[in-house]
This record gives sequence, C-alpha cells and structure tokens, in this order.
Amino acid sequence: MNRSSRSRLSSVGGPRRWFVTAALVAAAGCLGLGIGYVQWGSGSDWYHQRDVSRLPSSPENDLVRYGWQLIADTAAHIGRSAVDPRLRYAGNDLACTNCHMNSGVKAFAAPFVSTFTSFPMMVDDRVLTLAQRINGCMTRSMNGRKLSEGSREMDAIVAYIRFVGTDSPQGVRVAGMGLWHMHPAEQAPDIGRGEQFYTLQCASCHKPDGSGERRLSPAIGYAVPPLWGEDSFNAAAGMSKLETAAAFVLGNMPLGADAGLPLITEQQAWDVAAFITSRPRPSSPTTDR
Repeated sequence: MNRSSRSRLSSVGGPRRWFVTAALVAAAGCLGLGIGYVQWGSGSDWYHQRDVSRLPSSPENDLVRYGWQLIADTAAHIGRSAVDPRLRYAGNDLACTNCHMNSGVKAFAAPFVSTFTSFPMMVDDRVLTLAQRINGCMTRSMNGRKLSEGSREMDAIVAYIRFVGTDSPQGVRVAGMGLWHMHPAEQAPDIGRGEQFYTLQCASCHKPDGSGERRLSPAIGYAVPPLWGEDSFNAAAGMSKLETAAAFVLGNMPLGADAGLPLITEQQAWDVAAFITSRPRPSSPTTDR
C-alpha cells in the first residue's frame, strides 16, 4: 500500500470507521483469531516508553531493570565480548534492541507488548514456551548458545517482557505487534537494484561492507549493527529471511521511519532486503547449543 492509499484510509471517519472496526472484531472472534492483530483497547498507548529507572527498589523490580539492561546493552552483559567471561552466551556483539527497537516498545519493530501473554503457544504441533522462544533468538539472531532456564539472565528477560506487557490482553496481539505487512513485490526483488539502493541510502551508517559501526571504547557493542559478516545474525535468524528483512526495513529504516510514515517504497524495501540477505553470514547452527 502506498502512502497516498494509507492517507485515504486514515481519512475514513465517523460511523463508517466504527462499523468497519466492529465488523473486523466480530469476524476475528467468529474465526477464533485470538492471537491475530486485533485492536484491543484503542484508547491505550501500548507503545509508550517504559522508564525502568522510576520503578521503586524491590527484588522483582531489580530483576526487571536487569532484564532491560540485557535487552538494551546485550553485548556488555551476555555478548561475545561481555565483561564477565562466564556470561558470554552470544556469539556476536549485537543487542536485542537492534531488532526489537526501543527495547521492545516500537510498533511494528518486533515489540514485546503482547509477547508475555501470547506464550506458551503452539508452533508446528508442539508447545513453545517463552523461554524456548528467547533461546531461539540466542542461538540464531545472537549466533550463540542458550541461556539456562531458571538462570538470573533468563528470569530477568522474561520479567522485563512481562513488565512491558503490563495490562495487555491475554492471548491477543495488540495492533502494532510483529512487523509491517508487506504486499507482494510488484517486480521480483532484485539484488542488483538492492545493492545500488544500499550504497546510496544505507552504507553511510552500516558501512559499504555491512560491518556496522562499533560504539566508542570502552563501551561494548555497536552503535550501528552489522548486517552481514561474522558478527551478524546467522542464516537461521528470522532477519535472514527475505520477507522478514523487507518488512523490517520498510517499517523502520532509515532511522526516523515508522510503519505509518515509511521513507522508502515497498519495492525498494524488497530490493535492498534481497541484497542484504544474499550476503555472507554465519551458517545455521548444526547442533542444539
């Protein structure tokens, strides 16, 4: 959908909007789409910034704060170059917030708002717990090894995700979860066009070789994350898939964009995603680490 189409849709108001909303909600209920993208509590701002520093001191809140640190400054705490060698679970120095932007509270940037209430869930005829889903990120996007279930690090990440989703409806994914919906590409995604677009629009931050930009020493990790290469996500990560990468790029790149006001076209997102996902990166894990 192009920008003008979104503008026309956003201008629909009054009774017509209420009728359409009611019809969609009713249809979702009838079809049992409890985990679909249903607008629940439209007056709530699910994506306001959570300030964990304002939480009163308590063991539970201290765990939430530690969880936020693990999401926002992953490399320093559990990354490949983490300060404590015993906690070097990740195989790279990425941060969770590189994909789950604003520490999991940016709409259509893989936010956490409905995550806690959506688990456990059925995936491929098996029950998947939240801890298992987190470890999927650890072994794929972070190219590392699993956190021990019951460890302080796992408990802290779960506590933070639960905090972000405070008062969110059980079993319902509020509007803005996941990534922006992509229409089929009008032209087949093209690596050559994508490389040209990357050079003009992305390389100034992510560098021509996709290596990103490290934070200034003594800080650990990246100010701008690498998109390919040995310190990037591996080939099993969701972001290595064309559809996922294109949806993320459209809704969030370049910085300042959001799904309601994209700064590039869908075709450009498809093309640059085709280029990025074609580049070398660590292979999929061959064992259950």
